[in-house]
Amino acid sequence: MKICIPTSEGKLCGHFGHCDSFTFAEINPETKEILSIEERIPEEGISCQSASWISEQGVSKVLAGGMGGRPMMMFAQNGVEVVAGCPELEIKELLEQYMANSLETGINTCGGEGHDHAHCHHHGEGHHCHHG
Repeated sequence: MKICIPTSEGKLCGHFGHCDSFTFAEINPETKEILSIEERIPEEGISCQSASWISEQGVSKVLAGGMGGRPMMMFAQNGVEVVAGCPELEIKELLEQYMANSLETGINTCGGEGHDHAHCHHHGEGHHCHHG
């Protein structure tokens, strides 16, 4: 199973569109082994549009802190499950907790009614979604 985690400084980044890179982890859910971990950055840079690029990498699940409505919708359309509200742990620890079913998730800090966070619009190259 391939999992993607928005990453900053070796830990899960709390804001999907503000991360430094995306960590792709291949895991074996039966043996609870991490088979590979690789950090990557899309050529067009990181933004809320990265959801499409991540989906193209064969990911089945995204572990995220906060995520706005647009990337959530893009992942849903591509059959990628999003686990939002994940804590900002180191990548390996996050994966180990996920595989052990001990990962405690909170609320999606970027979703929900009345938040400006969920409004992502198409931006030009090098621009990011603005979280208010």
